[in-house]
Amino acid sequence: FGFLPRPRRAESSVGAMFAARCLRAAKIIVGVSVKDVEGSQAAMKKAIRFAQPSDKILALHVPRMVPEMLLSSMSDPGDASEDTLAALTNLPSRAGAAVQHKLKEVADGEMISLGKNVDVEYKVSAPTSDVKNGLLAACRVEGASLLVMGPGLGGKGSIPAFVANQANGLTVCVVRDHLR
Repeated sequence: FGFLPRPRRAESSVGAMFAARCLRAAKIIVGVSVKDVEGSQAAMKKAIRFAQPSDKILALHVPRMVPEMLLSSMSDPGDASEDTLAALTNLPSRAGAAVQHKLKEVADGEMISLGKNVDVEYKVSAPTSDVKNGLLAACRVEGASLLVMGPGLGGKGSIPAFVANQANGLTVCVVRDHLR
């Protein structure tokens, strides 16, 4: 009983699949984390390496809503001005915008080093109490085919594992290149 060699895929079909991939534009979402800035930067670099010139990359931060306990711990929230309350509720969105500014510098540098020009957009979504499902919902709304994200602070984040488990119809790439 001998083993028969596997038939090889025709060279033309491999070429046709590659050509079809190049002609189809993809939407790649890069998950941005305020806690794991280094992982977000590594994810952006990887997304740019994966991207074809016709692809679109969206760097998306889904901030966590300010806990009600923070507001209730104020001695008298009624005495707080509207500016104070607005500053507290906008704090997560501002932090995400600051991280995205750093991410933009990394993305521009990576595109220059690779000689690529990919369309990159930066967004901060509305704050949510459930960041994990908020990220998945944003991927569905944006029509993403690929989600690239860091592993979380110290490589031990819970969001990447949850997203990889729950993301149906979406490819998830957790970038751990920067961890040693």
